Amino acid sequence: MQDRILDGRYRLGRQLGAGGSGTVWEALDLRLERQVAVKLVSTVTFGRDPRARERFEREAKLLAGLSSPFIVTVHDVGEARFDGESDSVLYLVMERLHGRSLDQMLAEDRALPPLAEVARWGEHVCRALAVAHGSGVVHRDLKPANVMVGPDGLARVLDFGIAAVLAESTDHARLTSTGVVVGTPAYMSPEQIEGTAVGLGSDLYSAGCVLYALATGRPPFHGGSLYQLLRQQMENAPEVPSVLRPGLPPGWDELILSMLAKRPGDRPGSAAEVADRLRLLAAPVAGAAGGAAAPAVAALTYQPTRVESRLDPRVVLLASCPRPGGGALPVATGQRMRLTDVLPGASAFEVGLDWRAPEGTEADASALVVGADGRVPTDEHFVFYNNPEPAGVGLRLTDDGPEARFRVELPSLGAAAERIVFVLSVHDAEVRGQDLSEVSLLHVRLIDPGSGEELLCFGFPAGPAGAVGVTFGELVREDDGWWFSAVSEAYAGGLAEIVEAHGVAVEADAT
Repeated sequence: MQDRILDGRYRLGRQLGAGGSGTVWEALDLRLERQVAVKLVSTVTFGRDPRARERFEREAKLLAGLSSPFIVTVHDVGEARFDGESDSVLYLVMERLHGRSLDQMLAEDRALPPLAEVARWGEHVCRALAVAHGSGVVHRDLKPANVMVGPDGLARVLDFGIAAVLAESTDHARLTSTGVVVGTPAYMSPEQIEGTAVGLGSDLYSAGCVLYALATGRPPFHGGSLYQLLRQQMENAPEVPSVLRPGLPPGWDELILSMLAKRPGDRPGSAAEVADRLRLLAAPVAGAAGGAAAPAVAALTYQPTRVESRLDPRVVLLASCPRPGGGALPVATGQRMRLTDVLPGASAFEVGLDWRAPEGTEADASALVVGADGRVPTDEHFVFYNNPEPAGVGLRLTDDGPEARFRVELPSLGAAAERIVFVLSVHDAEVRGQDLSEVSLLHVRLIDPGSGEELLCFGFPAGPAGAVGVTFGELVREDDGWWFSAVSEAYAGGLAEIVEAHGVAVEADAT
């Protein structure tokens, strides 16, 4: 299969994985010259079911419409036949993820993952489920092997929809009577095993099994035979997790066991509810490690990507953008997005910085063009209200309110420019006794200047306490083009500290 070309476009590389629903291959998209992952499902799997292809395409389209940094992105779907083969294959083209699956972590790591990690990954999984459930998509085969943790620390859920298609196939339903089941028995809900209606609660049960495995090192049930395992899932109560992991806080037992309730109606009401509870469980864990735990998130009109812990800025909460038509593609803290993926062929675009400040609080937006050493080549590469349009820099401030707008012209940035760092700071904060915690709804948007369409959004419900300056979001030059990087850092010394750290000389009384 390696080196064969699929549908005239995808050159297959090494095999990445295999399972009951098909094989996954690394591949090169010859048209866009990018690495992707291709899932192949033989049409033989569907037997004579004439509607299987239609369902496969339908599920792929649903998955492609799920916008979440915690769900693998789908690029393409189709059916093709390799040269010399009589049977065709259905294929799904996805982003190529790097990292390890939770299954690999459980198998390879000697120690159990820290509870803070378990809480974060569990929240990511449940955020993914919440987005999918909101679109009427049920995973049906959630398990550690279907959750990938990348180098950025984000957990991403794979294989949405494939199990649903297989479950609806007439021939596959027949095969289940001979012992082939849709899903993985150790992580399947009782109603799924019994063959009754599978709804959103089934995914919560599977997520509970995953949390149980991460917290204790094994799934809740592990019978010696398939029959024993299935009976345990339907009839037995799991051992309390804290028995297997002494010292596990009671809140973990309560949440996991509620997710493993035999009746769907006895489980938590939604994946979003579970995600919120996991976020709260993570707070005392972070505090015990020596840092202050983040407070629970208050109900806000706008809750975009958010830093929840100073110890781990990758813990996030997603929601929408307050701007009309905004928030279509929110990116999570730690995530990166290639600009050509959201605006192909772009040579110029706009970056908008927005926030809400109470009366009497003056906040300013600025940006720094820095080189490989992290320092600005000249003071002209510090763009702010007193230096809005420096010549020959490729970045200018075109509007400073109510949404500050920076126009970026990539060809004019010059070869020395490696990053553009966006900054928000409070003016005269020390004199007035203010900090960024009084500033809310901080967010940055990338905008197509031609159509005005928002390309992506990143931000926070409120600024960090004790800091009067914050960087939030960078444009980064890589070998394959420019990327937006969702990173943030707070500075107690405000704008002066930020610009000095990047090589700008400022006066002693600068703020």
